[in-house]
Amino acid sequence: MRERERALHFEKGADYEQRLAVVLRTLEVDGWMVLEDRRWPGSKRANVDFILIGPPGVVVIDAKSWEEVYVERGVLFRGEEDETDTIESLDTLAGQIVESVGPCGLTRASISVVLAFDNRRFGPFPVGHATAIGDAGLITWLQQQRRRLTADKIREIGKLVEEACPEFEPTEENRRRRPHPRLRGSEPEALIDVEALTAALLERELAGPIEDWMTFLHPDQNKVVRAHWTGPARIGGPAGTGKTSVGLHRAVYLAERSKDPILFVSFVRTLPVVLGSLARRLSPTAADNIEFTGIHRLAHTILREAGRSDEIRLDPYRARRAFDKAWRETPSVAALRSIDERKQYWAEEVDYVIKGRGLIDFSAYKELDRIGRKTRLTTEQRGHAWDLYIAYQANLDAANVHDFNDLLILAHEAVQDAPDLFTFGGVVIDEVQDLNLVGLHLLTALAPDRPNGLLLIGDGQQAVYPGGFRLTEAGISVKGRASVLRVNYRNTKEILDTAASAVAGDMFDDLEDNPISGDRAPEVVRHGYPPLIVTERSRTALEAKVLTQIRATHERLDVAWGDMAVLFLRSKDADDWAKDLARKGVPVVDLEKYDGTTTDQLKVGTIKRAKGLEFKYVLMPELEPGLPDIWSGETAAAYQERCERLRRELFVGMTRARDGLWLGYLDRPTNTSPSRF
Repeated sequence: MRERERALHFEKGADYEQRLAVVLRTLEVDGWMVLEDRRWPGSKRANVDFILIGPPGVVVIDAKSWEEVYVERGVLFRGEEDETDTIESLDTLAGQIVESVGPCGLTRASISVVLAFDNRRFGPFPVGHATAIGDAGLITWLQQQRRRLTADKIREIGKLVEEACPEFEPTEENRRRRPHPRLRGSEPEALIDVEALTAALLERELAGPIEDWMTFLHPDQNKVVRAHWTGPARIGGPAGTGKTSVGLHRAVYLAERSKDPILFVSFVRTLPVVLGSLARRLSPTAADNIEFTGIHRLAHTILREAGRSDEIRLDPYRARRAFDKAWRETPSVAALRSIDERKQYWAEEVDYVIKGRGLIDFSAYKELDRIGRKTRLTTEQRGHAWDLYIAYQANLDAANVHDFNDLLILAHEAVQDAPDLFTFGGVVIDEVQDLNLVGLHLLTALAPDRPNGLLLIGDGQQAVYPGGFRLTEAGISVKGRASVLRVNYRNTKEILDTAASAVAGDMFDDLEDNPISGDRAPEVVRHGYPPLIVTERSRTALEAKVLTQIRATHERLDVAWGDMAVLFLRSKDADDWAKDLARKGVPVVDLEKYDGTTTDQLKVGTIKRAKGLEFKYVLMPELEPGLPDIWSGETAAAYQERCERLRRELFVGMTRARDGLWLGYLDRPTNTSPSRF
């Protein structure tokens, strides 16, 4: 009878270990190593159920399915039995592990001993040098421990622990009695669900600096990070769903497995610097194998390495003068002005639609679907626009200068002429919706023609520049290799609802054939306070309200300066407010100079510079209520296009806010000057 009871107890314990193993493996998505059924160093018979190596250090876990367990005055009891000897034996094991992995500098303080109890909301209780806790709270407890180890250190220590504590080989008798935790014939019921794990992850990341949050990865997103794609792939999804974070983790994942560097490119000039810093948080070794860069800086680098630096004569100021000259002297401009009087509209047509697509003959432009442009043009009217482009290009040649499109085109030619000079293990493109077609052609020429060679990340609803294109124009198909993220982990529902209301009525292009409705609604997992909306009639009054809100958020809510941002539509407003706030004693840093490291300075900049970034609290002053004015000579279609682009930009700014959003409207007299936007 006693033998039967022992067998049943043994099977119960083995079943618990198997179920606990399933739960602990979920930690692997957050960078933990989970070692199961390991021998004690130097022993052939003694084993430990689990050894975890993660950000807090090493955790030795002994799974217990005991009955009548309780803690009294710091002593663990099983019924009437004092289990201090059990704890001391595990403490001895911890010491042996320290001795075995001594070369890596691991200290005893970095090793935790845990007794995990079956199906209990129990503890955590300190018992000697160990912690007793029920499995219901185990994952949360582990995730809340202070982080000590980097990803590289975890791998280094993990390798040494694996060598010191090899897998335990049970006796033949034990094999018959005990199912090994790694056997997965039918997955046992998990001890916690994904929501509980997410809550533990969120709770830890929400408490840290915003830079920690920007590397947050949900277990479901890890599937995308580790996916195998046989050709070009795409990650899409609404704002706040973690596209950039997934792309960052993907780049690190590829860099750890590639002898050639991984290229990570963004149109936003300042974003690559920030992402490089965040990648170093994840894995310094992998970060050294990733080249983070902006598209135009990359083009300069390519021309330099190809020995063709002398070919580029980039001069935005003289290029602008070349266009002004073409606008004054081209006869067909009179016909263009009868459609839309504004020079800026036709400058965008040439820059984004014609040169941005790399068009070299009128026949291609004549048949082009001008994505993103709402003013319809007849063939004759397109001919007039083409005449303006030809005159502009002639003026550039006469002045011996290039514009930014020329820079990308020359770099593409350099890659085509010497493809072996530029070797990458993979190319990741973030904010792809803001690139133009000549930029995308350059990047696809750099991507290796093999599985996992090209990844596009972006969302057309966040496009803030004129024009657009479809992937088919670049010869790219992601059919069967597109992943859409649908859960917003960043914004509270209240913030997202406010931001979404700005764009809900607008259709947008998302690099595919059919426009998408702006009222799409992702799943949201967090709630908070509604955004604060303030209206003032003077800039002085609005500035006072902003200053009061910033200080209250910092002092009363204990939010670090560096976790807040003040964002603007215009760079001049950002510069002026940064100076004013600094004079009022607020420590500020220009987003142009922010490098992704934790800072104790309020971040100030434009919405465009904030793309891809996140902040706990965002303030957006200098907004204007209602619709913008129609400019003189502007067509109704062009006005609609400009309004939609403005609403998308405001949407981008609002969705940068994680926990709190403050909107400040300046109710000024009507102003029809084009300088307003």
